[in-house]
Amino acid sequence: MKTLVIRTGERLTIRAIAFPVGGSERDKCPTLAFFQEQAQQRPTDVAKLGALLTETAKSGPPHNDQKFKDLPGTDGIYEFKTSGGLRLLSFWDDGSLIICTHGYLKGSKKAPKNEIQRAKRIKREYFDAKKRGELTHAETKTR
Repeated sequence: MKTLVIRTGERLTIRAIAFPVGGSERDKCPTLAFFQEQAQQRPTDVAKLGALLTETAKSGPPHNDQKFKDLPGTDGIYEFKTSGGLRLLSFWDDGSLIICTHGYLKGSKKAPKNEIQRAKRIKREYFDAKKRGELTHAETKTR
């Protein structure tokens, strides 16, 4: 399992989970795929979510449930939120690292159970891979 840098700042680093794809060198990153997909349909909301991630990396998570919320009963799953309905699920590691699992588009008042279960599964896989020494934090590629 691998993580990719999404944002870095003075207070936090925000990374996204990436999974290997077959025998190729490419990885599948649900968070980046979500951003790319939504950028076509909701560019303003994607910009707001990007700005929220940048500000969080710089200053820490907002103390505003309308932007960043601990989902009750999920054992440490959080969601970044935009007013337009974009949601990005995440969890904490080592106090200054936020790991994003995937995003979804809000459809009801509560986070869908299947999305929460997916985030919990990815979190469990992440910590299992970390424990086994099979977790890689990829560096940002410079061009």
